[in-house]
Amino acid sequence: MSQQTLIGEGGVSMISRRVNEMGFLYHDRRVDHGIDGEIELVADGNALNRIIMVQSKASNRPHTFETSESFQWTPRPEDLDYWLGGNAPVIVVLSRPAEDLAWWVDIRAEFSDPRRRTEGTVTVNKQTHVFDKSAAPAMLRIGVPRDSGLFLPPPPKKELLTSNLLPVEGFPDHIFVAPAVVEGYRSAWEILREAPGEGTAWILHDKMVISFGDLRNQPLRGLCDGGVERHDTAEWANSDDDDRLHQFGDLLRRTLVNDRRRDVQWHQDRHHLHFRATRDLAPRVVGRGNGRRGRTVFGPHYSKAEPERVSYYHHAAVNPRFRRIDGQWLCHLDIDYCFTHDGWKESSFADGLLAGIKRLERHPSVLGWTRMWEGYFQGDLLSARSLLTFGKLLTFEVDRGIDDDWWGPAPGTGADDPTDDRVNAGGDRALNRVPVDQDDLLSLLSEMTAAADPPAQSKNLRSPRRATKRAPRPRGHDSRSSD
Repeated sequence: MSQQTLIGEGGVSMISRRVNEMGFLYHDRRVDHGIDGEIELVADGNALNRIIMVQSKASNRPHTFETSESFQWTPRPEDLDYWLGGNAPVIVVLSRPAEDLAWWVDIRAEFSDPRRRTEGTVTVNKQTHVFDKSAAPAMLRIGVPRDSGLFLPPPPKKELLTSNLLPVEGFPDHIFVAPAVVEGYRSAWEILREAPGEGTAWILHDKMVISFGDLRNQPLRGLCDGGVERHDTAEWANSDDDDRLHQFGDLLRRTLVNDRRRDVQWHQDRHHLHFRATRDLAPRVVGRGNGRRGRTVFGPHYSKAEPERVSYYHHAAVNPRFRRIDGQWLCHLDIDYCFTHDGWKESSFADGLLAGIKRLERHPSVLGWTRMWEGYFQGDLLSARSLLTFGKLLTFEVDRGIDDDWWGPAPGTGADDPTDDRVNAGGDRALNRVPVDQDDLLSLLSEMTAAADPPAQSKNLRSPRRATKRAPRPRGHDSRSSD
């Protein structure tokens, strides 16, 4: 309990006492959004159904330019916008609880004039603006009927918005271009499978092969038919040609996949990047350390009817799309999920599982997974040969926000409420078509959003030993075969 909190409570208590001395009723608001309470006006013992909104400003320090006669007070512009944005009368009570002193300001009377509002400062006369029972006649003049449609605008609330845009901070200085000996990706991969070494990512466009890697070296040399040209990457990254920007974005995506191909692979049908299965099909966690529990990016889930049988495996996935905004290249992270039946082949229930988890996920799980991919692309498991480097997710401060209490219940908290249409709507039909219950997906989402405490054992993620014993090892696969 800070000293300022105690002073604030003293200011509100003083308002309640002074309003009572005026013969009126004071109703305190439990939640303060720029208005601390309401004065209900009373005359001859009868409630008049007329009210005044009140905001308390308490401090034991002297006011600006304070003398024995007056002082100046300057409200915040966003507070003025809020108080004047509706039709309800608002007064601000400026109090000094330690000396039992209080004065009041009629916001609409002082700041309705555009010039006065621009100046933003009011001079408070200590004699005429004292807030005690002598102010009762003035309160009666400004009060308005409660049933006259009184309203205030949404309360001011600053928020920091975290986007899913990851800045690209570094890429190679040069791009290499050469005529291609092939016309399609399939033929190109057949050549590369026979060539020695590991090459950098590349694309085909108009019978040209384009890469950040030197096309004069193996294995990419086998794709070239003729001389190799070297260009400054800035020519492509800063180009005004939409076709060239599309090529550059495609090259960035393929380079991202190639940099981390030992950990992740591209799903051509889903157009996303997902974590590979572990060799023994045991759960895989990334981002662990420094007080972080990490996140399970691959793991088995067991059948509810047959607890010893793996029902499916989940893989963390993302659709990375590169785009240039205001001259800056950004990677747009679109969170996705992948479900396989053996760690490799897609589960026959994948569509139903994907529909179910998309319906159940809420902001915390999406933010958590976006943060995970941010950390992974920034450096987790980053190798020395990686060509791309990334910054932190872009954030934006806004002057308006949404009260989190206005949202509905999180998954699992309102599932039994028949009025919660979002939980009981048609999305359940997708889950009913697969042998997976909602609790299984909810446990996966709760594991996504868990804090940095030591993880509790999930009922759906079994030990690595059991996963190894019960599940066959997937066959090897060359991710380069994807187009």
